[in-house]
Amino acid sequence: MKNYKISACIVTYNSETEIRTILNALLKSSVISIMDVYVVDNCSTDNTKNVVENEFPSVKLLKLEYNIGFGAGHNKIIMNLNTKYHFIVNPDIHFEPNLIEDLLDYMDENEDICMVTPKILNPDGTEQFLPKLNPKIRYFLGGRFEKYGFVFEKWRSEYTRKNEMISEPTDIEFSTGCFMMSRTNALRAVKGFDERYFLHFEDADLSRMLVKEGRLIFNPNFTVTHLWKRDNVKSKKIFLIALNSMMKYFIKWGL
Repeated sequence: MKNYKISACIVTYNSETEIRTILNALLKSSVISIMDVYVVDNCSTDNTKNVVENEFPSVKLLKLEYNIGFGAGHNKIIMNLNTKYHFIVNPDIHFEPNLIEDLLDYMDENEDICMVTPKILNPDGTEQFLPKLNPKIRYFLGGRFEKYGFVFEKWRSEYTRKNEMISEPTDIEFSTGCFMMSRTNALRAVKGFDERYFLHFEDADLSRMLVKEGRLIFNPNFTVTHLWKRDNVKSKKIFLIALNSMMKYFIKWGL
């Protein structure tokens, strides 16, 4: 057994239909004895908080009085941690019990790596090709209009490095926020997420800060399943939030 502590955090907002899956996955982990599991609830109006409190009493639940956003929610935990590794996980993620332990072994063996993200799978077992390069305006447009094909599909494929068919651990610029494993001291060194982003681009921004602390790696030897909604494509409201975040990102980092 490892001689250190680890932590995992899920930020929820009306996640009642999803939260059981990820908490069961975490609590069935082969290293649960060294892991603290946190849920930060962004003032859900459904039954999320009751599910966590009543069905998962070992989980540390922080109930916020209003929705402060994804990154700010995670920062409530990050900036108070005293663990070696920290997992940032979406509510709609599932994985096998040995995954966390295997990732710990990998990070222990590769001290130059600051953050690792696994291959993300759809429920049917196909790969979800998520961003791996720093954002550009054309990549944002590619994600929004990919379904129309033409140059938009090309831009999306470039953004996700889809056509490279990565089969071994590879350095990336952008680690997806749906499942991140990082060294806690690195997260604390960059002061966690930039809270100016309410939703979207906060993971790209964090990746850009963390690469100064060590390597960011996409490792397809590890896999998790993600029930991906792509709300920024389906919802006009979420698209406008994403657009606002994109503007903040480019003001900060340049085009």
